Amino acid sequence: MACEAMFDREAARLREILLEQRAVSPLLNLGSSTREFREATKPHIQAELFGPLEAAGVRIFHADLKRDEGVDLAGDVLDPAVRADLKARGFKCVLCANLLEHVRDREAVAAACEEIVGPGGLVLATVPSSFPYHADPIDTLYRPEPAALAALFAGSTTLLAEEVKGRSYGEDMKARGLSFWKEAALTLRAALVSLVRPKGFASRAHRWLWYKRPYRVAIALVEVRKPPSQSGSRR
Repeated sequence: MACEAMFDREAARLREILLEQRAVSPLLNLGSSTREFREATKPHIQAELFGPLEAAGVRIFHADLKRDEGVDLAGDVLDPAVRADLKARGFKCVLCANLLEHVRDREAVAAACEEIVGPGGLVLATVPSSFPYHADPIDTLYRPEPAALAALFAGSTTLLAEEVKGRSYGEDMKARGLSFWKEAALTLRAALVSLVRPKGFASRAHRWLWYKRPYRVAIALVEVRKPPSQSGSRR
């Protein structure tokens, strides 16, 4: 579930960035999770991002490791065969949202994104720059500033690098109609079983550090560089 950390302001900003580009269709949403997750669990992802893109005529393909409802393409992008298949589909843009903090070799995943779109193609990436621990199934605690995120794509030129602020944990609880005391009780219960479920406790306990400070996400838009022998504008 790479989109787990995506908040509504992030989704809206990604939509704005993509609609400002000349060519993003077809677009590959890498680490998409399921349709239920995008449309029911986190409905703002569909409402603020993918719905408006589809209405604007952008063809979107959702890709994840495992086959599930709403996953169009299943496989590991670090598998050369999977990567070759994706490359052959002619994607103009890869959206890699809240994925890179959940992989052990982020440099390899970044390079795979560049390979999939090829020279002149776009990669739009986001990673939390200030956000609690959230294992999915791992969290490497990679929390880059926007410029550092853009630099991860070594074969590309940076077109945009910025940071978007979301709600704090306290504001998020209020917006979702959650009780402060119930959340505190759930954290205490997680502490009691922390020896059995350490990741669950770490995730619940860590978020209290953001009770008043806002979550933030780094956003980078890069264009894969063309070889010196090539010329012309982005395809």
